[in-house]
Amino acid sequence: MRIGSGAICTVKLSRIHPSKHIRNKYPNHTRKDEIVGVRILRQEEKIVHRKQQLSVVFVHDEFKDDGGQHIELYCVKRWAHVTAEGDANLFFDVPPPPPPPPAISPTGSEPDDINPHPMIARMATTVGPLSESDIAEARTLVNDVDDDNRPAPENIPARNESVPNIFNAAWGHSGSCNRKKTGPRDYKPRLEFGNNESMPTVLKIFESFFFQSFIKNVIIPATNQTMPGNRPLTYGEFLVFIGLWLLMATIVGPERRDYWSTKPIDMFEGAPFRLSHYMSRARFELILRHLSFTDKQAPPLLDRFWQVRPMISAWNDNMSRVFSPGWICCLDESMSTWINQYTCPGFMFVPRKPWPFGNEYHTICCGISGILFAMELVEGKDQPRQLRNEEDNFGKTVGLLLRLTRSLWGSARVLVLDSGFCVLKGLIELAKKGVYGSALIKKRKYWPKYIRGDEIKDHFKDMPVGSVDSIGGNLDGIDFDVFCMKEPDYVMMLMSTYGTNIRMGEHKNRDGVEAFQYPEVVHNHYQYRHQIDDHNNKRHQPISLEVTWATKTWENRVFAYLLATTEVNCNLASSFFIGEPPLPSLSFRKELARELLLNPYFNRNVATDERPKRKRTCCEHTFTTLRAYTKWQGSDIIPSSSIYPQRMCKGKHRKVRTYCSCSPGVVMCEECYAQHKLEIDGQ
Repeated sequence: MRIGSGAICTVKLSRIHPSKHIRNKYPNHTRKDEIVGVRILRQEEKIVHRKQQLSVVFVHDEFKDDGGQHIELYCVKRWAHVTAEGDANLFFDVPPPPPPPPAISPTGSEPDDINPHPMIARMATTVGPLSESDIAEARTLVNDVDDDNRPAPENIPARNESVPNIFNAAWGHSGSCNRKKTGPRDYKPRLEFGNNESMPTVLKIFESFFFQSFIKNVIIPATNQTMPGNRPLTYGEFLVFIGLWLLMATIVGPERRDYWSTKPIDMFEGAPFRLSHYMSRARFELILRHLSFTDKQAPPLLDRFWQVRPMISAWNDNMSRVFSPGWICCLDESMSTWINQYTCPGFMFVPRKPWPFGNEYHTICCGISGILFAMELVEGKDQPRQLRNEEDNFGKTVGLLLRLTRSLWGSARVLVLDSGFCVLKGLIELAKKGVYGSALIKKRKYWPKYIRGDEIKDHFKDMPVGSVDSIGGNLDGIDFDVFCMKEPDYVMMLMSTYGTNIRMGEHKNRDGVEAFQYPEVVHNHYQYRHQIDDHNNKRHQPISLEVTWATKTWENRVFAYLLATTEVNCNLASSFFIGEPPLPSLSFRKELARELLLNPYFNRNVATDERPKRKRTCCEHTFTTLRAYTKWQGSDIIPSSSIYPQRMCKGKHRKVRTYCSCSPGVVMCEECYAQHKLEIDGQ
């Protein structure tokens, strides 16, 4: 139907401008939501996403000002779908050719013309650390920056604040450990299996770690609710879907469609294996397009995280049930890459990370096995004020420590922290909950609250390298110590609620100094501080599942991050609990993919995955060339401003203007046409 003044149209909410009116009326709308019954007024050129585009102006009864007058809204003309034509005399003239639409997103959803900032896209692909100029420029483009030199909020002194001296009068340690006074054991990591299997398989470990009940009760029903057809998604088929992603993430280069190609496997082009035996490409894309992660309705308040909150919470709850960490744990940050700040809630810039752009997670790992068992997404300025956590009353950093360690309360476990979490009040509150910890002291514009760093440095000024001393104190009735060790060019300081000055571990060498051992707290810090970084490196390298799952749907990226984290956990658990030699990341990924693709829950006799035969649309094939001043828009021929516009042929050999009469819109060169005719005639 033709569009003109008075036409009634349907428009997706995400395409309507000014967007503030949409946000006020529908604060949690998704890309699939649309509004019906808009009435077209006129068409005119508008600036949309920083470029001039032909748009239509319209009104709707739901959008009125305080005086009851309609508010004029607009969208790019191609996003207005006519449901009822207006007066034939008011049809709009044929517009000048619009710019070519952006590429379809890899998830199969509609095009997304909100492109990332080109400077961020360039820096995100930069190999190696960013330069100082890049970091300075990125700070001007991103609202939330996690800077290594920024002090924790609790360590920023208030104006005219007087900080009391809570330390003992004299240096030295009593030799008694606060933790060992309670008589704790050095716990070993433990897995909890409901079927009491002595030797669990890789598939069973994956099912235990990857919130099986949430997948069955939420993800699969929510996906089936929006997925068309009479063939619902099952748990076994969902495992096959995940296995296909893992298998595709074992190599780099091929496009996703190459894995379902009907061409013979060639060592010089395409993918080295085919996946149609396990699932058809149409079925795979259908599941991907309708994948949903919540069965709840959007809340009335503006919350950009409402679709992923239940999923992250379910993952954490499941890990607390099936996995019990060892006696010492490590807490640090992890990054999930995303380069488009306009489509990513909680978008962060963390200059010190290998992946500096995207979502930041605070995560906690078992120090013995390296298994990551709890996480929290950093929401930053996008967090709704109505959803503040109760623990935040203690302070931002203290609240974070209390939430992430909830499953450890009362267990007398030890937590290793870096300087970003160096808040003495946080260690004291953890000790009240039965969790002991140590944190590296670093001056970030200010010394941490209560810490007299300059006096400590003066105390060690004339001491030889390797010297150790400590000074104790008391805050809110909890004893703590600051353990210090002299290094060649600085004094290492750790605030801790456990430990002594007893030296342990291997002897360490320093230039010109006799080898010495680290004291207990320093030894534990060096021994376990890298567990989160090692886990992140296994997730990133050598091939990242998150990068392979190229998507413009942010919720899919959160799911891919959880899947990649679970994969690393399974590899670590297989090595630690089963006792088998640790496998390289890609070798284990292939093994896990094989277990998922051949899982016993999927009945292939009921649901076949054979690729449907292509239907012949005509009896004859004609090798045709487009006329001058025309081009393709989908399968339609439309006017073109240039005389002979060309497109890449089907086989990507070269750019041409020829096609087969039976397949309008599919550009083919002579070689592609010959192959196409052989394929059709052979059916």
